Amino acid sequence: MKDYGHEYADIFYYTPNEFEKLGGLWPLRTGHNVAKANYSVGARIIECFSFHFVLSGAVTLSSMGETVTLTKGSMFCLFPNVKYSYWVSEYDPDSPLRMCWLAFNGTQAESLVRRIEITEQKPYLRNKLTTEMEELLKACMKQIGDRQKDGDLQLQILFYRLFEMLSRPLHDVMEDKLKACMQYMEMHYAEGITVADIAEFTGMHRSHLSTRFKQCFGISPRDYLIKLRMERAGEMLQDGALSITEIALSLGYTDLYTFSRAFGTYYGMSPSNYRSSRMEPPNKMLND
Repeated sequence: MKDYGHEYADIFYYTPNEFEKLGGLWPLRTGHNVAKANYSVGARIIECFSFHFVLSGAVTLSSMGETVTLTKGSMFCLFPNVKYSYWVSEYDPDSPLRMCWLAFNGTQAESLVRRIEITEQKPYLRNKLTTEMEELLKACMKQIGDRQKDGDLQLQILFYRLFEMLSRPLHDVMEDKLKACMQYMEMHYAEGITVADIAEFTGMHRSHLSTRFKQCFGISPRDYLIKLRMERAGEMLQDGALSITEIALSLGYTDLYTFSRAFGTYYGMSPSNYRSSRMEPPNKMLND
């Protein structure tokens, strides 16, 4: 990758031939980057359409008076002659902003963009990038970079496949992500995981994850984690095989105090009182 000051990037330019221009869609450039902490683009305009896909990290986009933060798996579109700017947000050297992009034009370009429900007012889609789509983008990049003989038809096929993938219903992808998120918590809740860990696992921004998870399941990820731990804590306290400290450590808490405070908030009593109330023998009925 070449060092451009605010990013490391590979950029490939493409000049469509006359045959390609007879079709409805043709590429102009593509590339991928790794952003530095000072990464910022714009404000400016371009004269074509350009899709940008977020591979990791987070980017903030400003266009048409709106500002939005997009994370791994999201994509946005730059429209011709519409002023825009975007920059790195929440820079993390261990997970920097990485993007790939595909600029294009053609008589069908605008219709295809609007077909996937992207507009100047809402130029982005969240959680849209799949593994299949990422492989397709790599294939497009390779095809453009290699400029293989007689590769123009193959490149057009790849382009239309990309739009077909982007046209697939978003809610199915989101529902699968949220179900995977729930399964992840149910599997690892006793290992001290946090909502931030869950967001990283799903590739979603933490606040967006919390909103969509609650919409789908009626409970926030944080509260669901607490529910899993507290229900298991209640079972372990009734069993009586472990001390309260051992239960706390077994459920991923760092110390007894943190566990006891969480337990008291959830059940309205201390773990020791809960254990005593559940382990007392039932009162015997007195005969008259």
